[in-house]
Amino acid sequence: MKFIVFFVYIPFVYSESHTFITTYTGINGHTIEGIPEFSAVTTLDGRQIDYYDSEIKKLIPRQDWMKEFASTDTWKEDTEIRQQVQQIYKNNIHVLTERFNQSHGVHTYQRMYGCGWDDQTGASEGFDQYGYDGEDYVALDVKELRYMTPVPQGFITMAKRNNGRPQLKLQVKYNICGL
Repeated sequence: MKFIVFFVYIPFVYSESHTFITTYTGINGHTIEGIPEFSAVTTLDGRQIDYYDSEIKKLIPRQDWMKEFASTDTWKEDTEIRQQVQQIYKNNIHVLTERFNQSHGVHTYQRMYGCGWDDQTGASEGFDQYGYDGEDYVALDVKELRYMTPVPQGFITMAKRNNGRPQLKLQVKYNICGL
């Protein structure tokens, strides 16, 4: 009995992809102790790197390597941005409850933005999407550089976001990994 051995050469290309995601969550109409009205979380490759909420009112580093960065002026500015976004969310969720004709109950408003990129190819893809009560509300079409909405209640927000083209480009560059 003879055995024939074949060697198959399959080239392996190592490619490391990464994700950077920031999520804001605003809640109104809740009375549960310990659940903040607003929170913000940033992750890098699925690992939480910072945290902010409306009860502690401080941006907290969640990885050791972030602690050095937390002593910089940029960290202080990022904390102030989270505080400003907290107030914006408080106002926006009130507007959304009116647009959806809801006068009571617990409601959530979320934004998730960031990007993914590949070290090997340099390819990157960003996103910016909003949700209300767990459903899609408004999302950025990065290729078309315009916001879209699947619900009539999002038309006003979509029109406002699409109205200022220079501002939209600046926001995309800042929020979506420089795309």
